[in-house]
Amino acid sequence: MSLQTSPNNHLDKDNFYTQTVLNNMGDSVFVKDAESKMVLVNDAFCKMMGLPREEMLGKTLAEEVTPEERESFLKIDWQVLADGVEKINEEEMTVRGGETHILSTRKSRFIDENGNKFLICVVRDITDKKKAEEALHESETKLKEVLATKDRLLSIIAHDLRSPFNNVTLLSDLLSDSVKRNDVEQSEEYLELINRTTQNTLTLLDNLLNWSKSQTGQIDFKSEIVDINKVVSQTLELSKAIASTKNIELNYVESDAIQVRSDHKIIKTIIRNLVSNSIKFTKPGGNINVSTTQNETHLEITVSDNGVGMSPDICDKLFCVNTNMARVGTASEKGSGFGLVLCKEFVEKLGGDIWAESTLDKGSDFKFTIPLGNPQKANLSLA
Repeated sequence: MSLQTSPNNHLDKDNFYTQTVLNNMGDSVFVKDAESKMVLVNDAFCKMMGLPREEMLGKTLAEEVTPEERESFLKIDWQVLADGVEKINEEEMTVRGGETHILSTRKSRFIDENGNKFLICVVRDITDKKKAEEALHESETKLKEVLATKDRLLSIIAHDLRSPFNNVTLLSDLLSDSVKRNDVEQSEEYLELINRTTQNTLTLLDNLLNWSKSQTGQIDFKSEIVDINKVVSQTLELSKAIASTKNIELNYVESDAIQVRSDHKIIKTIIRNLVSNSIKFTKPGGNINVSTTQNETHLEITVSDNGVGMSPDICDKLFCVNTNMARVGTASEKGSGFGLVLCKEFVEKLGGDIWAESTLDKGSDFKFTIPLGNPQKANLSLA
């Protein structure tokens, strides 16, 4: 077996042992002459490049890479051949077929007894290693997000649940005293406050439970034919009790019959949270209207109020779990802002978008879209 080299090389053509040693190395190796043309390649490099040895010998290999890579590909070769300083780099190479490899290269200069210069390069394909590092980095980022969310949840539980339970305990004591005094009017007031507090606390607990299930994949998003008019009407009916405590009127601008293929429980949860949020920031005697519009592909649902409104800065941060947007309502209601975060989570799971449009002191419009799907087509899974 003879050593295969380019016709103009000055290496020993009979050096069988050199080729054998190189072929048994784990890394890819090639040797170039002073013109940066291949004079020797081992089997590992042929396999990595996906090219037979005969197609590489006598070439620079810049012919095989993209024009964008060509200049940088040869620049390092010429630097090493010129000054003899060893270069260790990470380079991207697009091999035949369009596949991109990330290579760790170690290039050094060799001068033979005749003064001829050669470039010796040891190449290691680190594409898989780099992908693993990127995957690890992504996992670390997601883990940090999960931990941040967990801390946020614990903060909500510690603050927003503890406070209402303390209020209920205090109001219960006051109610007991008023009953003993036979003060009916005061007792009714305390009962109303207890009811309002427990309703808000129940909503928060429900949101926390749904969020937790969503993060752990325990919520199954069903695909079913949903009557939007029915869902909105039922949701507003459940919200009337809370709205009545502030004498707020709930209205549904009912449209023609609309059907979508989605999950009716999830849509109810979204609307309930948006209506609850509007009740919180609407002054007593105000109005909240729910309306729907649709195009060929999506349904848009709007919950509109004439409440206190918001600045653009607050609007931009409403749906972010890492931002504490808790604000006090018009009747001193406390909350975490977590319901809106849950809305965003669920709307996106359904394939839609959610946003808010608001003017300070004039009210807010909360809008979200969901795909119409195809109500005539059965068994389309959203999970």
